[in-house]
Amino acid sequence: MDKMEQLWTYMQEDIQADRIESEIRRSPLRQKLEKTRDFILEQQKAYKDIDERVSISIDRKDAIMDALKRSEEQLQALEERLQQDPPRNAEKARAFMQDVDKCRKTIASYETELRRLRKEGVEFDDKSRKIRHETAVAKQDFDRMKQVYNEEAKEKKARLEAQRSKADALLKNLDSDLLNIYNTVKRQISPPIARLVNGQCSGCNTSQPSAALRRIDAGDGIVECETCGRILIK
Repeated sequence: MDKMEQLWTYMQEDIQADRIESEIRRSPLRQKLEKTRDFILEQQKAYKDIDERVSISIDRKDAIMDALKRSEEQLQALEERLQQDPPRNAEKARAFMQDVDKCRKTIASYETELRRLRKEGVEFDDKSRKIRHETAVAKQDFDRMKQVYNEEAKEKKARLEAQRSKADALLKNLDSDLLNIYNTVKRQISPPIARLVNGQCSGCNTSQPSAALRRIDAGDGIVECETCGRILIK
C-alpha cells in the first residue's frame, strides 16, 4: 500500500471518530444541559448585580437619613428661634420664612427619595426571590439531566475511545510530512481527501485541470483541488 492509500485508510477511521464525537456534542440532552448551565450563570450574574445595587441603595438611604435628620434639626432650630426671637420687621420676616420654606422643601425632597428607595428595595427583594427560586429549580433540572446524560454518553464515549485508538494505531505507518498536510487541510475542510473520479474531485464534483491530472497520474507530490482544497488521490 503506497503512502497516499495509507493516508486514505487512516482518514476513514479518523473521520469515523469525528462523527462519533460530533454525535456526542449534538446530543439534544447535552445541548439542553448547556442551555440550562448558561441560564444558571446568567441568573447568578443577575443576582450579583442586584446585590451590588442593593448595597449602593442602602448606602444612599443611610446618607439621606443623616441629611434628613440634619434638615429636621435645622427646621426645629428655626422654629425655636421664631419663638425666642421673632422677626422685628417685614424684611426679616420674609428672610426667615424663606429659610423655613427652603428647609421644608429639602426635607420633602429627601422624603420623596426615601419613598423611592423603599419601593426600589421591595422590587429588589421580589427580583432576588424570583431569581433564587428559578436558579434552584434550574440546578435541580441540571443535576437530574446530567445524571441521565452521563449514562447516555458512557456507551458513546467508549465507542469514541475505541475508534480513536483504531485510528491512532495507523499513525505509525504514515509519512509525517503527509500527516501534517492532512491535518492542515482538515482544519479547513472535512473530509480532507477526495478520490479523483472521471477527472473530477469527488468532494466538490469540480473538473480538474489537465496539469493536475497529469501530476496525480505520475504521483508527483501532493495535489489539491483548486476549488475545495482537498487532497486528491486516484
